[in-house]
Parts: sequence; structure tokens; C-alpha cells
Amino acid sequence: MLENIPRKRLLLYAMLVGLLPLIFAITQFYSQLSHLDRLETHIQLVQEKALIREKKQAVNMAVIDHYKEADHFYIDKYLETLTFLEPEIESLQKLVNNKNFSFDDSIKKRLDYLINENDLSFSEGVVQSYPSFQETTETLVHPVEVNVDDIQEILTRIEGHSIGPYAPPANPPQLLILDFKIDRKSLSEKNEIYNLNLKLLKREYL
Repeated sequence: MLENIPRKRLLLYAMLVGLLPLIFAITQFYSQLSHLDRLETHIQLVQEKALIREKKQAVNMAVIDHYKEADHFYIDKYLETLTFLEPEIESLQKLVNNKNFSFDDSIKKRLDYLINENDLSFSEGVVQSYPSFQETTETLVHPVEVNVDDIQEILTRIEGHSIGPYAPPANPPQLLILDFKIDRKSLSEKNEIYNLNLKLLKREYL
């Protein structure tokens, strides 16, 4: 039967048969190469995830270290003791103390309100405890009247870094603003007053 096949065709068949192992080897090589590429991609993803996890852990440790000496009574000491609208208070006090001032009950009521009632007073929610920290919601009991300077000072003490001329007290806890609403109450050349409502999340690390 082979005698009937032309010699050139036999040589071609022989060459093709001889190439089969080489073709198989090349196929295997590229298959393994593709597998290695997939493995390298997988390893790279694992390394990137590990790096992200390490960075998050480092950030968490830095945050914990930053707030570890936080003052538990910070809100009582440095937020609820603030006095607002001081320029208006000073002006009203001058009027009231002026011997020529004719009695005006509305002015005295306004002064009494600014001195005794217009302050931050927070209602503390239920403490939520976690393995390394605890959280408490602090909700303002009633809105307060403030001006732009007062807002800057409040934010300075909440965020723990300087804003404008104001510097934060030492050892603040981590305070996160959950709600911050301001509505303009009145506007004049010398006085701009806003109603402020506020809700905070206090986080303390154990």
C-alpha cells in the first residue's frame, strides 16, 4: 500500500508525524505559560489586598493612638461651656448698665436668654460597645443662636484642628458630625445670626 503513495507525499507525512511531539510540546508550553500568567495575576491581587489591609490596620492603629488620651468629659468642658453672640451680649449689657437707659423688658429678656439659655446642651444616647471602642450619639437638646465666629469655634472643637483664629483644646475624643443644620435668622450690617442644630457621634477607644 505504501508503494502506491508517491515518495514526496511519504516524506511530507513523515515530517508531519515528526512535528507532532514538537507541536504538543509548544501547546503544553503556552498552556503552562497562560496558567502562570493567571497565577501571577492572582498573586498580585492577593498582595494588593494584603497591602490595602495593612494600610487600613496602620491607619486604625494611628487613629487609636491619636485618641487614646481623649478626655471623657470633653463635651461637658469644651462644648457645653461655650458662650455665643458675645458682641450682642456686650452691647445689651452696656444698655442695661447705662444710667440713662429706660427700662425695656424685651432687652433684659434677650440678654437673659443669651447668657443663660443659648448654650449647647447635648442629650446622650445609648452607648454602643465594640471590641476596641464604644460609640455614643450626642444630640443637641435645642437649637442655639450663633454667628459665623461661633460656628468656626464650634467646628474647631469638634474636628480637633484650627479654623480661623481658633485652636482646639487638648485631648479631644473622635467626634463625627451626623447632622449639622444652620438657618439664617437675621441679617444686619453688624450682626448675622443663625439657628444651629447639631448631632454628633462620639467614639472613644478602649
